[in-house]
Amino acid sequence: MSQVEIHMMFPGDIPEEMLDPSIEPSNDSRGWKPIKSILTDDDLDKLEGKIGHPLPHSYREFLQYKHFYSLIISDRAVNFPDHLPDKEVNFLLGHVFNYMIPEKIIGKGYIYFADFEDYGLLCFDTNEKRENNEYPIVYIDHEDLEDIHLYANNFLELLEADADRGDGFVEYLNSLSA
Repeated sequence: MSQVEIHMMFPGDIPEEMLDPSIEPSNDSRGWKPIKSILTDDDLDKLEGKIGHPLPHSYREFLQYKHFYSLIISDRAVNFPDHLPDKEVNFLLGHVFNYMIPEKIIGKGYIYFADFEDYGLLCFDTNEKRENNEYPIVYIDHEDLEDIHLYANNFLELLEADADRGDGFVEYLNSLSA
C-alpha cells in the first residue's frame, strides 16, 4: 500500500500514531501509515463473547497484525472497514449489530466483516463448523438478505484471491438473474 500514495491518504481525523508526515497533505487529506495492532487475545475473546461466535483463527491474526484505513487486496471487490486502534473493535461490532437487520445476519450465524463492492455483505458462515473456525465466506445481497452465495472457502482464500475473482463473481450473480 505504501508504494501508492493515493491509497495512504485519509480525509479525516487520524490517530497521532498513524500519521505519516512523509506524505504531503492534499485537499484536506493527510497521509497515514499502518501500525502494529494493539489487540490482544483477551480483547478478541471478549469480542467473540459479544458476538456469540468464535472468529476464524486467520481473521484473529489479521486483526492482531496491523491497524489501517484502507486495505487494498488483489480482489479489489472486497472492501474492509477501517481498522483503527480500538480495544473494543467497535468497527466490527457496528457491522455485526448495527447494519441491516441483526436477526437476519448474526441471528442466522453470519458474522458480517467486509463489503463486496456496493452489492452486498461478506460474512463468515458460522453454521458450518470447521477446524480453527475457518468458516466459509458467504456473500449476502444487501437488498435481499435471503440471497446468499458462497464466495470463498475461508478467510485465507479470500486474501489470496486474484483481481479477477470479484469480476467473475459479479458475472455469476448477473447470470442468475438472466
